[in-house]
Amino acid sequence: MKKTYIIAYAISLLFAGAVLIEAWRLGFGGFARPGPGFVPFLAAAALAVLGLIALVQVVLAGPGEGAGKGFRGADLIKIFVAILFLFAGVLLWDIIGFLPATFLLLLFLFRCVEPLGWRRVIIASALTLAFTHVLFVVLLGVRLPQGRIWTYFLS
Repeated sequence: MKKTYIIAYAISLLFAGAVLIEAWRLGFGGFARPGPGFVPFLAAAALAVLGLIALVQVVLAGPGEGAGKGFRGADLIKIFVAILFLFAGVLLWDIIGFLPATFLLLLFLFRCVEPLGWRRVIIASALTLAFTHVLFVVLLGVRLPQGRIWTYFLS
């Protein structure tokens, strides 16, 4: 099992390295005027640091330490269903808007992927959505998709 983790973290480091190189080619810019490669570069750098830390931890761990059973069939099904719901959520942005689609996606993720109680699910979804709205709409001035259904009924 240790070998599996080493391979996975090494692949994440290779991926992070490739993204770092391509982001640098796009142009990093500066903090005052970021270029198109600024955010991908920072994200890839974070991935590289986390992958390196995880790789070092696995290599330094003794044999059998933290060794799990790997993925079970149920885990793989959860991953596949979560990916399907992520795509469905993005497709719903144009129809019902970003906020309702994201709220439904968060409800699903909090309730089905990692089962939590309904009260905690609703509160966590609402707080996450409120934080997202404040960050992107209020502070950054981003126009999130409103959805065609609301413009149809409100017009």
